[in-house]
Amino acid sequence: MASQTPFSPNPSQRARLRYFSSNKIPTYLFRIVAPESGGSASMSTVISEALMSPDCSNPPDDIFNHSPTKAAALIKAHLMWQCNKQSNFMSWTSSLLFALQFGLYRYETDYDNPDFSEIFLYILDTSGFPEGTFIKDLDILDAFKEESLDLQRFLKLRRGNFKKRYYFGEYLTQGRLEIEGNCARVSLQQMMDLGLFELHPGLENKNRWISLANRVLELRTNFKYLPSTTHSEIQKTIKIAQCCFGDRWVVPFAAMLLALRPRSHQDHDKIAEAYWEMFTAEEIMIQDIQIDPEGLPEVRQFGQIINAVKRKFNNSDIDELQNPFSRLGLE
Repeated sequence: MASQTPFSPNPSQRARLRYFSSNKIPTYLFRIVAPESGGSASMSTVISEALMSPDCSNPPDDIFNHSPTKAAALIKAHLMWQCNKQSNFMSWTSSLLFALQFGLYRYETDYDNPDFSEIFLYILDTSGFPEGTFIKDLDILDAFKEESLDLQRFLKLRRGNFKKRYYFGEYLTQGRLEIEGNCARVSLQQMMDLGLFELHPGLENKNRWISLANRVLELRTNFKYLPSTTHSEIQKTIKIAQCCFGDRWVVPFAAMLLALRPRSHQDHDKIAEAYWEMFTAEEIMIQDIQIDPEGLPEVRQFGQIINAVKRKFNNSDIDELQNPFSRLGLE
């Protein structure tokens, strides 16, 4: 059985990777898995398509062991969906908004016409994985951009050098990743049955399921408007989180659901007050959460909501609840 293949850049390459250290990887990452998804995913293991190939007698090399030209070609093929069953990468996203729209997109565009009950949202807690398990797309693009004009253009698109910024918080793993005990999953059908579209009506627009990147940008434009958050919305997010995942996932996932739509700072306090009423101190004791909000308004808002909740509980005797977001400008 092949073991995990970590990303192992040499010192020169490592110096160019701004987000590579483990304390810069978001605590929570998502992956959409449908019947036609590349590779394999279960509650115990995620395996790349290249590693599953019948022609694979030895585990594929770490991308940093390839020649720069070949590495650039492999990265381009994966990120631009041109891999043709040779990719040793598996993609994750730190944006729940992007993951959900991607699930709807898969439902609308996959050739096998999957049911929503066959499309799963995986959530992964990255905090227990060693450095080198994950790499941010901006890092790997930056590392090999000199080898490919296509990668240079793609990097500009991700960074927003044009009128729009097409950035969706993508992270890569390679080879085989053991995830048992660090993940949970739910079908889109279950989330819809529990009221996902009531919580975010924009996701229900079937005419836009055929669009992915541009639709996510459209949904983000709504962050300019701040409708008041209702108590029933807060209750619904908690119900979805409890029914879908339970246990340690409830508080962060409910906050992520609330962060799918714009919330005012006053609403953040309202959410914190509701959490105070609905959870015990033990239930609210969440770990320090690392986020990367750059270019992701929904992720930035998730951090602000969690911050408000932690501030509320800091007024009690809970020493464990620290403020992990001050260094990220989320105060």
